Amino acid sequence: MTDTLPATQPVPQPVAVTPRYLTKPLAHIGAWTQYFRNAEIPVLAATARAIEELRAIEDDVDANMLTPIIQADPLMTLKLLAHVASLRRPGAATETESISTSLILMGISPFFRRFGPQPTLEDWLADQPEALQGVQELLNRAERAGQCALGFAVHRGDTDATIIHQAAFLNDFAEILIWLHA
Repeated sequence: MTDTLPATQPVPQPVAVTPRYLTKPLAHIGAWTQYFRNAEIPVLAATARAIEELRAIEDDVDANMLTPIIQADPLMTLKLLAHVASLRRPGAATETESISTSLILMGISPFFRRFGPQPTLEDWLADQPEALQGVQELLNRAERAGQCALGFAVHRGDTDATIIHQAAFLNDFAEILIWLHA
């Protein structure tokens, strides 16, 4: 009997999306909310690549493998948490506060189905170098804020240290969305 290696499937490439930029302010907060509710959010190229690598071995993937990938990218974190929040029934007693619990609630296969190949931040802003630099500065600030908050939480012995880290990490998400879309 001969051993054969399984055929390797090519890793799907991130989706090419042509961004639409806002050229003037929207009229009111409701218009902004509606716009961003339906807006595409690109993720970091490293995140898109890592998700696609895990997609190839989906049956072997668990929440512990996906969490650090998503947790390192505030844009993917935002996408996941927003999607899982939309799945909850109004008045549901349970909340999904963390990436891990969100993935467990959603399931790994549904995650891969919902979040197919992702558009990347780098491609999205390829023709907008100032915006790309602005987003990168905000991402660096988010990383520092998250690490600082985590340090304080651990020092205080807070049992919700990862949630505190995540909250600080996502603090600038509204400004990041403006850089991406306006």
